[in-house]
Amino acid sequence: MDATYKRSLILLAAVLVAAAVCFYANTVFPDALAEETAAAAEEFGVDEALVRGVIFAESGYDTDAVSRAGASGPMQLMPSTREWVSKVTGIAADGTAMSEVRLGTAYLAYLLRRFGGVETALAAYNAGPANVERWLREGEEPYPETAAYVKRVLFARRVYARVF
Repeated sequence: MDATYKRSLILLAAVLVAAAVCFYANTVFPDALAEETAAAAEEFGVDEALVRGVIFAESGYDTDAVSRAGASGPMQLMPSTREWVSKVTGIAADGTAMSEVRLGTAYLAYLLRRFGGVETALAAYNAGPANVERWLREGEEPYPETAAYVKRVLFARRVYARVF
């Protein structure tokens, strides 16, 4: 086998692997709400891959998702949080995907500023700021569900940062 043929086979294999990775990423990690996440991330100065990671972990991009606790939308905001963020930002909580992503991203931006770190802000997004403040004050560990949530968001963030 000559060198040109080997290089061609290696190149073909690399292209096939890249195509498989992109197919897998697009299947498992949807590229839905791309316009909404890009616009909201830019508006509020939040890493777009992080916003996508939150949506992935919260709802799997199901815009109609509703949790047992009553959180809804792609970023799974509780009604009281949605109302507060809407009041503070002036963003109408009209139920559209764009407003839901803007509200959730605005809230995430607020938590990032308030807690000064991505992992702590994600824990607050999941378990609530009061719980995180108590954990920090008393040296407690987060709920196992919250720790798993933070890991899931950070993993999805890495995928979205590399693939999209």
